[in-house]
Amino acid sequence: MKRTSAKVVCGILTAAVAAAGLAGCGDSTVVDGTQTAMVINDEEINLGKANFMLRYQQATMVNYYSMMSSMMGQSYTLSFDALADESDEDSPTVGENLKEDALTSIQQAFLMRQHASEYNVSLSEEEASGAAEAAAAFMEDNNAETLTRLGVTQEDIQDVIEVYAIQTKMYDPMVANVDTEVSDEEAKQSRISYVKVSTAGTEIDENGETVELTDEEKAEKKQIAQRFMDELNASEDPATAEFSELRTQLNDKLNEERRAEEAANGEGEDSEDTSDDAGSSDSTEDTSGDSADTEDTEDTDEVYLTYSETTFGADNETLDEALLEAAESLGDGEIYADVIEGEDAYYVVRMDSVLDREATDSEKESIVQERQSEAYSDLLDEWIEASDISVEKAWKKLEVTDYDLYTMTVDSSEESADGTSTDSTADTDSAADSSADSTADTDSAADTSADSTADTDSAADSSADSAADTDSAADSSADSTADTDSAAE
Repeated sequence: MKRTSAKVVCGILTAAVAAAGLAGCGDSTVVDGTQTAMVINDEEINLGKANFMLRYQQATMVNYYSMMSSMMGQSYTLSFDALADESDEDSPTVGENLKEDALTSIQQAFLMRQHASEYNVSLSEEEASGAAEAAAAFMEDNNAETLTRLGVTQEDIQDVIEVYAIQTKMYDPMVANVDTEVSDEEAKQSRISYVKVSTAGTEIDENGETVELTDEEKAEKKQIAQRFMDELNASEDPATAEFSELRTQLNDKLNEERRAEEAANGEGEDSEDTSDDAGSSDSTEDTSGDSADTEDTEDTDEVYLTYSETTFGADNETLDEALLEAAESLGDGEIYADVIEGEDAYYVVRMDSVLDREATDSEKESIVQERQSEAYSDLLDEWIEASDISVEKAWKKLEVTDYDLYTMTVDSSEESADGTSTDSTADTDSAADSSADSTADTDSAADTSADSTADTDSAADSSADSAADTDSAADSSADSTADTDSAAE
C-alpha cells in the first residue's frame, strides 16, 4: 500500500497547473491565498489550498474533454459559462456546478485526514519526502504569474498533496467492515441464447410516422421464428446446438428463397448469379440492431433474424418482459416450447445455464464494490453532518468561468526511484511543443464554446467520492495537446 501511495503523491504533485486567458485580468485575478476559505472542525483551510484544489479539478475536466476529443477523433467542446441544463434558463452554469462539487470534495478530503488516526493511516517518511520534493518542483516549474493567480505557497501545495495521499490510503480501512459475503442466490446470473425476429416497422409515411406492420406481415415474421425453432429441435443436440450457425443457415436460406421468387417474377437482372456473389449473412452475436443498414442492391443479403447470447439477473431491465418470463421458466438446456411474442419482436429462447458460474462470480464482485462504495459515501456524509463547517466569503468570491482557465501537462523526462516522473511542465502555447524545459506558458487560452454543456458529476470527478481511483485521475491529467507522457502509472 505504501508504494502505491507514494506513486499517487508523485502523480498528483507533478501535475503542473498553467493559467490561460490572462489578458485584461489585472488585479482582479490575484488571489490572496492567506485568506480563510473555510473552517472544518477548527482547522482553517486557506484560500491558496482551496483554490488550488478547485483549479486542479477544473483542469482535470478540461483535460478529460481534450482526451475524449483525441480518442474519439471529434471535438468535444467545453464551456464553464454554459448552462448545465440548457433546457432550464434557471440552471446553474457548468462552472458553478463544478465549484459546488469541488467544495464537497475538499471538505471530504480534509475530514479524511482528520479521521486518519482512527484508522492508523499516516504517510511514511518516504511519502512525506516525496510530497516535499514534488511541491518544490511545482513551484520551480510554474512562473510567478501562475502562482499569483493560484495564490499558493510551496507549503500549501505540499499540504494539499499530503491530503490527497491520505485520502487515497483511507479508502480500504474505511470499507474494511463491509460484508463481502454474497450468496449465489443474490448474485445469480443465468445465461441464455435467443434469436429475435423484429416486428418493428421500417417504413416512414409522408407525415414522418413509422408505418406498423400488418397482421399478415407479422404472421410472416412469426413463421420465420417458427422455422428457426423447428430446425433447432431437429438438430443433433438442441440443448447445445449453436444458435449462431443455425441463424446464419436459415438467414441464407431465406435470402435464397427471396432471390428465387424475385427471379420467377422477373425482378432483378442476372438474379441467377446473385447467390454466388452475395456474401454470407453471418451474425454470430448481434444485440444492437434488428436489421442491417444495407444498400439497395440485388446482391445484398437481408437480415431476417438476429442472434444473441446474454446473461441476466433478477434486476434485469433490458430484456423484453415476455422473453424474460419465458426464460425464467426453463432449466439447463431447455428450449421454450412456443415462439414468444414480445413487444416488438418474436423470440426463440434456450436456457444455457440457470446459474452461470463466471457471470455470477463477476456479479458478486460488483455487489461487494457497490456495498463498499455506498459505505464509503455514507461515512463521508456522516462526517460532514457531524462536523462544524463554515464557508467564508473568500471562497464564495471564486468563480469557475471560461475567462479563468487551467490546464495540466505532465513531463516524464526524469524517472524517480519508483518509476514515476518528478518533473512537471505547464504548456498551453503549442500542441507541437514538448520541450523538456519546465515552463508555464499562459499566452493561449483553451478553446471553448459557449453553446456546449457538461456533466460535472462525471467528467471532473477527482473528488473524495473516488479516492481509491486517484491514480486514474492523475492519469487523465495529461494534456492531449502536448506530446507528453503521464507521470502517474
